[in-house]
Amino acid sequence: METEGIDADAVSFNILISGLRKQGRIDEGVKLLEIMKKKGCYPNAGSYQEVLYGLLDAARFMEAKEIMGRMVFERVNPSFDSYKKLIHGFCKGKMVKEVDWALKQMVRHGFVPKMGMWIQIVGCVFARNKNNTCDCSLLGEIINS
Repeated sequence: METEGIDADAVSFNILISGLRKQGRIDEGVKLLEIMKKKGCYPNAGSYQEVLYGLLDAARFMEAKEIMGRMVFERVNPSFDSYKKLIHGFCKGKMVKEVDWALKQMVRHGFVPKMGMWIQIVGCVFARNKNNTCDCSLLGEIINS
């Protein structure tokens, strides 16, 4: 397209990013998102969502959190499914502070966690350690914040 003097638009980039995600080439999709901006083509919700889903599918939750933060900063709201997958990943890793962050972002954007998600969150917060005791040290911090 460049050799023909045709500028790609957001839809063109989204198709490329989606194809890269489906092939598991997430890093290339992230780079393409950056190239898109350098070329003066601003990512839309679809651009970000494709990169975000790729990171979530690859269990790269901290990177997904960064993309979500960028989306929110640029006033592009992540989907309910994105929050659900992110919270699931953070719960699996017992990353209580990250669960708290994602839950607060989710609610700020008008999404309400469903019962299954609450069960997962409570299980994460009240997880048992090796001594079979509850490590609830972060619970007070979450409640007070």
